[in-house]
Amino acid sequence: MRLRVDVEATRVQIGTVELGGQWVDFYALLALARTERVNPRAYVTAEEVARVGPWRHKAIASVGKEVARHVHRLGNEGMSDVVQCLGRTRAWRLGIGARHLRFHPGRDAVEAWTHARSSNTVREFGAADLRALIEATIALQRGDAQATVSSLEGRSRLTEHDALASWSALLRGRAAHQLDEEDLLDELAEKWSGRMDAPGRAVGARLRALVAYRHRFEDPSSSLASLGKLAARLELGGDISTLGAVVNVMGLLARRAGDPEAAAAHHLRAAAIFGMVGDYFSLEGAIFNIALCRREVLGRAGRAPDEDLLALLDLCRLIDARFGVGGDSAQVETTGAQWACEMGDMERARSYLAEAEKRVRSIESTFEQAYFLATRARIELARPDGTGNPVRDLRAAERLFTEIGDELSARIMRGMLDAIAR
Repeated sequence: MRLRVDVEATRVQIGTVELGGQWVDFYALLALARTERVNPRAYVTAEEVARVGPWRHKAIASVGKEVARHVHRLGNEGMSDVVQCLGRTRAWRLGIGARHLRFHPGRDAVEAWTHARSSNTVREFGAADLRALIEATIALQRGDAQATVSSLEGRSRLTEHDALASWSALLRGRAAHQLDEEDLLDELAEKWSGRMDAPGRAVGARLRALVAYRHRFEDPSSSLASLGKLAARLELGGDISTLGAVVNVMGLLARRAGDPEAAAAHHLRAAAIFGMVGDYFSLEGAIFNIALCRREVLGRAGRAPDEDLLALLDLCRLIDARFGVGGDSAQVETTGAQWACEMGDMERARSYLAEAEKRVRSIESTFEQAYFLATRARIELARPDGTGNPVRDLRAAERLFTEIGDELSARIMRGMLDAIAR
């Protein structure tokens, strides 16, 4: 006799008998236990069953009695060997051998599905676990990615809960992004892209977007096409929060591919989504990206930055001040300094630059450091006041841009150094 667990159809088939509902969870647990390498003859207890799917809403004693009645019915139908009991209401295992078990779409997927529907008792997760996640989130918001990593170290129990594990993975991925740890980010994205549970799928999509952003200097058009397919799936699934994150990165890629108008449309849509879901951190980023697109359009028309551009940046700063977000970046202030300098408003340029310097001291992003140094050099070259060393700043910026693969910016730095040398 064969047994097939299908989590896509949420059905289980035993011979010619087909079951649904809570019995998919029950037989998924028994089939997974039967195919374990270490102890394939282990029993699944009533307590374990009571922690998954619809069984979670029943008392353990009720679970035992209901399974006992089910096993009794199997016996009446000539299938008494399907489930073996260790006490009728205490624990059970499959009497069907592992080679006769089938999982759809695969054992890993069924295990992830079951794990996503499992709960942990309140006793298993205390304030320390939640505190670690919250402290890691706060550290990331203020730009201290290393503190985020430290807060999550040794928290192996978080993997036992799908939503908490998803939160932890997203924090680790964002920290890896800020610390330029590409291998770790790639590893996390690959691991989470195949998750079956909703939180896991959302994190997998966000990590894929971060990976695409990391590779924006290599092949933005290909990455944009890949994220377009991901966005289409998110549209159908209704996960607008993750859709906003993906669409925002699509805007970054479109601008990198040379289409600032299309990029602005992506960012504007992302901004609306972030406003709807209350993601003010990302809302600030999307508005900043709209400003970057506008600047590129103006530049192509041979026009200098204008007050509307600085108004967009001031919107970002307003969101930062009102909602306490944006502490992990100095890009708004650094960009404001650059644009004000191009407008000839040096007083405002140096004011923006002073604010940027306060922030960048505590930020570990290589790009942020390079961008600030390059901007400080440009301002000193445009209107020297004797306080800076533009050659030193440009050399450091060129080295940092090269480290992260931004060869275009590195080449611009070398051109500026050559111009100074002449």
